[in-house]
Amino acid sequence: MLDRADTPRRKLVEVRGLKMYFPVTAGVLRRKVGDVKALDDISFDIYEGETLGLVGESGCGKSTCGRVILRLYDPTAGSIRIDGVDIGAADAQTLRPLRPAMQMVFQDPQASLNPRMTVAGIIGEPLDEHTQMSKAEKLDRIYELMDAVGLNRNFANRYPHEFSGGQRQRIGIARALALNPKFIVCDEPIAALDVSIQAQVVNLLEDLQDRLGLTYLFISHDLSMVRHIADRVAVMYLGRIAELAPRDALYDRPMHPYTQALLSAVPEPDPEIETARKRIILTGDVPSPANPPKGCNFCTRCPRVMDICQSVKPALREIEPGRFVACHLYETTAAAGSTGAPEDHERNQQGATQ
Repeated sequence: MLDRADTPRRKLVEVRGLKMYFPVTAGVLRRKVGDVKALDDISFDIYEGETLGLVGESGCGKSTCGRVILRLYDPTAGSIRIDGVDIGAADAQTLRPLRPAMQMVFQDPQASLNPRMTVAGIIGEPLDEHTQMSKAEKLDRIYELMDAVGLNRNFANRYPHEFSGGQRQRIGIARALALNPKFIVCDEPIAALDVSIQAQVVNLLEDLQDRLGLTYLFISHDLSMVRHIADRVAVMYLGRIAELAPRDALYDRPMHPYTQALLSAVPEPDPEIETARKRIILTGDVPSPANPPKGCNFCTRCPRVMDICQSVKPALREIEPGRFVACHLYETTAAAGSTGAPEDHERNQQGATQ
């Protein structure tokens, strides 16, 4: 990971008020009866050259967030800017020339690769779509990408089923790098891999980031791995961001009750520490995103719930430089004037980098 302490930070990705609602229909006529609120008003920035970790339990909206940012889904509301270009409402024709700058590494390397295409065909497909390279130039580029991800060039004419899970994920990473992107969404890229291979893939991603200046949104369930790779971490719960902070600040001193419970579940290799520490056990089930609580989404399970939590949704407020928390417990310590609105978020983010 690069040491960026003295490097001026430039926003590469800006998300404001992003919502993604999936309609729920019923009856023979398939009339709309409600919405599944996969994303419900989230805002954050990703700075050039950094890795933002996005964590949370299954169904919280992590993968949907990554797909909406890349416009694989059309957002219900909100704005998405990548490298200064507003892509939130862009049509397919406008998006096409912007696609090379933003790519994705998928969770299941086997399902994301066409079983009827060779490695050369898979890696070279983006080049066919977006460049006018000659056959020789394309083959040179394919070999260059295979070298970059640690694949033997002799594998170019083999098919995905002939490789291990880690090798297939390297093919997927090479395909994502083909068009020299600036921003890559890594959607749980190690979840389907053996533990022994996960570290190799993460080390590869870090090495590529250092060499190519890449920016990552790293989505994962593995909190230990996120701590290793991320510069900042955003914690999601039921379609909303509960806490966003620099990595060490969040792991050493979590502030949102959900973040505290989440981190208390991370296994500790030292048996004495594991025995001595307090585990926070949440009761109840996660509410349905089709019918979230009126107030705070976490109020039905929170061990520190208050009356206001039942009726008022907390805004994501900056309570310390660079640390944002959506919790009524900290409203009195929040930065003056910060309401979680896009303009306030913008102003506080700028202040945090000065």
